Parts: sequence; structure tokens; C-alpha cells
Amino acid sequence: MPVEDLIHHVNLTGLAGEGSLYQTGDHVAAWFGGLHLHSLFEPVADLEREQIVGHIAHLSAHDADGQAVPTVDAYARLETDAAVVQFDRLSRTLHALNFLAQRQWAGGFLQLAVHPRHLSAVRQDHGLVFEAILKRCGLAPEDILLDVRGSDLSAPAVQQALANYRQRGYRISAPWPYPAGVPIDQVVHDAGASAAGNTQALPRRLANGLLHAGDLAIFRQAGFRLACGPLIGRPESRCRTTHSRL
Repeated sequence: MPVEDLIHHVNLTGLAGEGSLYQTGDHVAAWFGGLHLHSLFEPVADLEREQIVGHIAHLSAHDADGQAVPTVDAYARLETDAAVVQFDRLSRTLHALNFLAQRQWAGGFLQLAVHPRHLSAVRQDHGLVFEAILKRCGLAPEDILLDVRGSDLSAPAVQQALANYRQRGYRISAPWPYPAGVPIDQVVHDAGASAAGNTQALPRRLANGLLHAGDLAIFRQAGFRLACGPLIGRPESRCRTTHSRL
């Protein structure tokens, strides 16, 4: 389905809640609660193959005067759980549409953040509404890596949400350490922290925030498979070509 039709569908069916999507040039933008929202994509590299294999979506928000609003402040403006769910879902839809528009050269996986209040506010069928949106975009839950950093993974409500996501085929990214028994696909480590001591078998490991070329050998030796950060590429509106060399 063309991007224009997808925008119309989301706005018409009310999936954007109190917000709306609109097209600006060759990109999709959104409006919610007095904020203009845009997508930025940070490339993720496979350290063994030295290729771009996916992207992390970041939200860029500005008020009506064009002043940048940090994402944490954008969420802090939302007074109800319902507003958080709408804003969170709209943000991920925005990223999916912009990713779709670049699909011919982007490819790879797309990592999307899920706000902790969203996980606790939705009681059941987590990921169902977004799955319907993804399918219209030509994407599937298997293409998506949901980032649940900031959530209490030991909380029963969060574990139920993660189980719902996994049943639908979404993959999960979480920080180390995480509770035993929680199935995680990707473990996120701050590259500023020591890599020593993390020798037990782990899922795919992402070194976040790489700055220097000398760090690459250190983190390869420590068992990190993936990396992102200024050394790999800064967040931009356009995706890097997937499978291109670093």
C-alpha cells in the first residue's frame, strides 16, 4: 500500500489517537499534543561482517515554535496512560512508515522503543494493534526489535506484555542484567562500561555508544556481535544502506 494511503488509513481509523500523520517531502511526520514529530535512524553494525544490519529509530520532537523537545520531556507532558499509549503507538507507526519509504535500500531490522508506561497501561493483546499497522506497511513483527529499556522486567505486568509480544513474533531488546527466565533476543551494554566479566552465554550483544576505532577490537574480543554509536553513524533521517561496509 502506498505511504499516502497508509497515512490516510491511520488518520481515518483513529489509530493515531489525538494525533495525526502527514507527509512532508519524501518523509512522514506527525502531530501530537502541540509537538511535531519526526524519525531519525541510527545504524547498527555487525562487527564480524563489518556491515550495517539494522537501525535504531529515535524520535525527534519540536514544539510549535520549532524548539527541540527531548523525548523524555515529550512523554512527561502526557497526563494519562491513554495518552502515553497513543503517543507511543503513533511514534512507532511514524518510524515504521519512514522505514517503509526507504525499504528499497534500508532493509535489516528496525529497533523501536516501547515506553514503560505503555507496557503497564495495556492489559492484554500487546502488539496486536501495531501488528495490524505493520502488515499494512509490508512489515512483520519478526522485522521489529522492541527495546524495553527503562522497564522493570521482573514486574508481572511487564512479563505478561513481553510474553504477548513474543507470541506475536516480535523480538525483544533489553539491558543487562535482566531476570532469569525472560526470553531476550538482544542484550544492550553501554560501551562506556567495562566489557570484562561478561563471559557467560548471552543472546546477541550490542555495544551502545562506540566512539573510538580502538574500541572495536576490545568489544569484538569481549563477545559483542553488534555495535552502534558515533563511530558507526549518527542518527539521521535517512537509513544507511543495509549490508554496506563500515
